Amino acid sequence: MKKRIISAVAISLAFAILTGCSERGSKEGDMVIGQRKFTVLSPIEITDDNVQNSIRVFDAVSEDMANSMFSPLSLNMALGLLAEGAGGTSKEALNKYLGTDDYGAFAESYMKVISDYNAPSGYEDKYKNVFEIANSFWANKNITFNESYKSDITQKFGAEVRNIDFADKNGTLKEINGWVKEKTHKMIPSIISDYDEKIIAAVLINTIYFESRWGSEWTVVENDKETFTMLDGSSKELPLMRQHVYSYFENNAATAFRYGYQNGLDFIGILPKETGDFTVESLDIPSLLESETYDYDVYARMPRLKFDTNLPLTEALSAAGLSELFDVDKVDLTRIANVPSFPLYISDVLQKTSLELDEYGTRASAVTAELAAGAGMPREKRTVVLDRPFAFMIYDSEENQIVFLGKVTEP
Repeated sequence: MKKRIISAVAISLAFAILTGCSERGSKEGDMVIGQRKFTVLSPIEITDDNVQNSIRVFDAVSEDMANSMFSPLSLNMALGLLAEGAGGTSKEALNKYLGTDDYGAFAESYMKVISDYNAPSGYEDKYKNVFEIANSFWANKNITFNESYKSDITQKFGAEVRNIDFADKNGTLKEINGWVKEKTHKMIPSIISDYDEKIIAAVLINTIYFESRWGSEWTVVENDKETFTMLDGSSKELPLMRQHVYSYFENNAATAFRYGYQNGLDFIGILPKETGDFTVESLDIPSLLESETYDYDVYARMPRLKFDTNLPLTEALSAAGLSELFDVDKVDLTRIANVPSFPLYISDVLQKTSLELDEYGTRASAVTAELAAGAGMPREKRTVVLDRPFAFMIYDSEENQIVFLGKVTEP
């Protein structure tokens, strides 16, 4: 019997969970481990730039979705956990996608950095300042896993390593889902609904939770509604949040603004210059970020946002050069456990996200930064109104990490 190792990443509003071996389709989006459907996608060209790789994967999995959000950071953390236990060409493929030969070193450093993003906001009524990353490794107690691997992920990723009796299905589901519920501050009450105890070897889970108030609240006039034009040409009347900001971006494909959260991360709203549908790659995010200027008074308007996304990632990751992770005859995860009679492989990867964004703040995995206003001579004005399909990022500009990447077509 060949055993499977499940990598789980769930993201809800700020939570990320990679999931392996799952049957999607339950109403809550929970995984059924032990069943798998697989569709071949067109190849996704991978570069040495993880930001570009993340954008291409997001475009592939979000096609035809009305609203969608993806956490590159959460996926990278989950793949980084796997990279610590991979060898040979499996390790090479993971390193290429992640854009580094030692993601563990980055993870160890970043887990320390985020402690600075949890300062009290002084306004605890609705949004606190919270940015938490948690990792866990749930090991089948009947399989011997390498102690060096468990030690490495504990040190570098702060991972909790737990031995669990997968034969006790009710107890296992209660314990794993309880951990997820706790780490996601009840935003994801569960992630696994069932599994086949004959094939499960381990579950890897990464969660990211972000919550913060804006640097200053946005203004909303409820009765002053504006028109949002959707992809099919239909429209919706809704009030838009309004803010005066000082950071402006523009390239040949898009204009954008940046506005900070109290905990130091940033929201970047991106409006394509062309109307209609778009891919995030077509907006040339790298050149857009490089174009930032503080030379203008920027008047930004955008809708409140609240939506959930379930993103099956197995097919996209396979198309992005990681196909051997899902092939028991090719993958090398022997540094996790080297049991010839039970070779390990990944059965599936799923990411769940949820976003709540209003004039007071945001709940989600995210980056934060407050921009100070500069006084001086009257300046030229720019306006960025997100009143038709747009993209956004929650971005850690200090560490160049896209915590969330989203696309909105129907607010």
